[in-house]
Amino acid sequence: MEKYKVIIWGLGMVGKSALKIINERKQLELVGAIDIDPKKVGQDAGLVLGLEQTGVIVSDDIEAVLSMEADVVMYYCPTKWDEGNISRTGVTGNVDDICLALAHKKNVLTTLPVFYSKVNAPAYYERIDRIAKENGVTFTQQGIYPGLYTPYLPTVLGMLNREIDSVIVHGGENDDHNKAPWAFIFGFGKEPGNVNIDAVANIVYTYYAPTVVEIAERLGLEYDEFVCESEVILADVEANTQFGVIKPGTIGAHMLLMSCKKNGKEVTGFHFIHKATDEILKDYPIEQRIEIKGRPNVNVKIDGLFDSEEPFLTSASPNINLIASVVKAEPGYKDALDIPLGYLPR
Repeated sequence: MEKYKVIIWGLGMVGKSALKIINERKQLELVGAIDIDPKKVGQDAGLVLGLEQTGVIVSDDIEAVLSMEADVVMYYCPTKWDEGNISRTGVTGNVDDICLALAHKKNVLTTLPVFYSKVNAPAYYERIDRIAKENGVTFTQQGIYPGLYTPYLPTVLGMLNREIDSVIVHGGENDDHNKAPWAFIFGFGKEPGNVNIDAVANIVYTYYAPTVVEIAERLGLEYDEFVCESEVILADVEANTQFGVIKPGTIGAHMLLMSCKKNGKEVTGFHFIHKATDEILKDYPIEQRIEIKGRPNVNVKIDGLFDSEEPFLTSASPNINLIASVVKAEPGYKDALDIPLGYLPR
């Protein structure tokens, strides 16, 4: 049974979930762990995250760890926004890290929004693709969104159709279960005037919005505009949450609508709601549903996409499950849909 040696770079919420999955797979072996948090450096990677002991000590010596023998680097650092540029072309610090790992002849997988860059950020694409090919390795992004739930599944489901009028992906998250620090950017429980709504929307769009472009282009759907819209929804009842007490009239949810349109008609869309808690705004249900109108009409609902206690397992799983396929893929920048799916590491 072929084994794969893994380095995790970034031991946050996704890194912890990834390590939990790696520990359960016989074909995967953690050999290195990178983090700059002084509370984690020098500690066993498993024990410091509340998991079983791994025998791998967390290091902040990036060069030393990347020089180890390994097949793949799982890159889970926080998003490193360029100053004044919260957009798909504003993550140069992350791209620098990715290229450094590639230059050490390591395949790289990430959940970060370095995604469909040939269209979204050509300069990033050209740089990553060149360095990966020079070193005979592969870079791929695959999380949940962007990733498996969108654009991967809607694109695959679209293969059922002989004609497609529209592909709309509905998604949502109960952020009361979201323990990541960035969940607090939504300003739940605050007055709308006290939150930079545009900045919140731009951050979310950087991650989610390009998925509708890839779906349209892969399924051959014509569009003439790409539109992102957001709506702040005020809470209707009081609720206790990790964000404090949410009172009626304060921010209870953000509705984000991302679309490719043709003559004003939505061709592909991602309709997503971030809610402070599912205890409020019952008229705005959280659901995971893919709706394809055409011949035939396809409507797929997915229950249980997120583990209520460990929601980041859903982000890490699609990433971990691609390791064997990425290691065997042709060198270069590869989108997940371009990689032949082989066998999941057991």
